Amino acid sequence: MISIGKFSKTCHVSVKTLRLYDQLGLLKPVYIDENTGYRYYEPDQLDTMIAIQRYKRFGFTLDEIKTMLDRPAKENVDTLLVKQAALLVQKRELEMALRDLHILIERLERKEEMTQNTFENYTIDELEQKPLPVYGLRKTMGIGDFGTAYSEIFEKLYQNGVKDFGLTGSRYFDQEFDEGASDIEVFVEVDPALANDTIEGGTMIHTTHKGPYSGLPEAYAAIVKWMEENGYEQAGAPYELYTKCGVNHYPLDQWETDIYFPARKKGE
Repeated sequence: MISIGKFSKTCHVSVKTLRLYDQLGLLKPVYIDENTGYRYYEPDQLDTMIAIQRYKRFGFTLDEIKTMLDRPAKENVDTLLVKQAALLVQKRELEMALRDLHILIERLERKEEMTQNTFENYTIDELEQKPLPVYGLRKTMGIGDFGTAYSEIFEKLYQNGVKDFGLTGSRYFDQEFDEGASDIEVFVEVDPALANDTIEGGTMIHTTHKGPYSGLPEAYAAIVKWMEENGYEQAGAPYELYTKCGVNHYPLDQWETDIYFPARKKGE
């Protein structure tokens, strides 16, 4: 058997972490000395430790790792494929962030203001939008919960025999934004007969954001600045339509998000 100290040194993991893994049922020692409380492991458990470290590197939580270790390895293929797709999106977002950083450095070297040209990237327009019938799910959630929420919507639609629907989108009801817990409705466009909600029509201030969602705050800022400068105020919950996105198989750099702010002239 291998002592906890040697096991710790071999795998480059602290003794404290090994004790945590024991408590969580991730990796239990095969023997604990009754007199000293010292833990010992079998050589085969080195394989399990390597698997845990690998899954952590991929971004899985300890709860997710425990679930994966408790079932045959071949049953983890779908889970790994989903994680692979998510990591590829993160990779492309990082590449675009590096590109934007390079552009920003060049601007600053030319002694331009940091925000110069940012708002010029957005065309703001006022338009009349028709009511939008949707099948939505509204609850307190974070941005990271969107995937699960959309899966729930798609599953319900498929159960009702609905396979064709319009764009996906989301609507934000809170006055303040909390990335981890906000009052949000995610939805898909559907025929009126299938809708469980309708987004009100009327006057909208609109723009289109191109690229990953990490840049959406710039688009929102551009709309709010335009509204302030032109005497408009918000008159309802803003919403997004994902015109081009991963769901309809567009690459990250071609994603387009239409943003709509219900609005009215101040004082009306």
